[in-house]
Amino acid sequence: MGLRHIIPAVAVLVVLGISVAAYLGSKNSDASSAASARNLQQWGIALNLYLIDNDNQLPEVGETPIEADQSKAWYNALPVYLSQTPLADLPPGNRPKPGVPSIWINPATPEPRTWDPAVFYFNYAMNSALQPDPALRSFKIYEIDYPGNVVFMTEVDSYEPGVTPAEVAFLHGTRAPSANVLFCDGHVAPVPRTVLVEDDASRYARSAENGVSWFEK
Repeated sequence: MGLRHIIPAVAVLVVLGISVAAYLGSKNSDASSAASARNLQQWGIALNLYLIDNDNQLPEVGETPIEADQSKAWYNALPVYLSQTPLADLPPGNRPKPGVPSIWINPATPEPRTWDPAVFYFNYAMNSALQPDPALRSFKIYEIDYPGNVVFMTEVDSYEPGVTPAEVAFLHGTRAPSANVLFCDGHVAPVPRTVLVEDDASRYARSAENGVSWFEK
C-alpha cells in the first residue's frame, strides 16, 4: 500500500477516535447530569414533606458558618425527611466531599487533589430570594405565584447555602450549558444558562407564568 493510501486511512482513524471520545464524553456528561437530577429529586421529596409539617412555609436559606442551631435552614431541616443526618451534625471526615457519592454532591464535580475534612462543601443551594432578609421568615409556598416556575434549589460550586443567578454552576452541555433546577413545586428540570441567568426580563419577575423565575416580591 502506497503512502498516499496510508495517510487517508490514518486520518479516518483519527477522526473516528475523536468522534468516539466526544460520544463517550457526552454519555458521561449525560449520566452525571441524570445522577445530579436524581439528587435534586430527593431534595424535592424532602421539601414537600417539610411543607406539610410546617404550615406550607419554606425552609430558611441559612447562613455560614454552618451550625446546628440553624434548625430551620434547608441543610439541617430537609435531610431528616430523607433519613439523612443534618449537615451541621456531620463530623469532620463525614462531611460532603466531591468524588464521594451523596445527596449533597453533584457527580460532575471533579475530585480535589487536596481536601480539608473539616469543611462544609456542597453542590446544591437554595434560592436566596425566597428569604431575602435572614432576620425575617422565608415565604410560604402559597405566597409565590406559579411555584412550578420558581427556582427553589440549583447546582452550585460553593460553600454557601444560598444561591443567586451569579453563583449557578453550569456543568452540563457545551454548546448550550445548563444546570439542573429543583422548582418550588418539587419537579426537576435542566435549564440553559440563557434562561436561568442571562434573561433579565424573567429572572426576577414575581409572576413567572410563562418562564423561569428567581422570584422577587
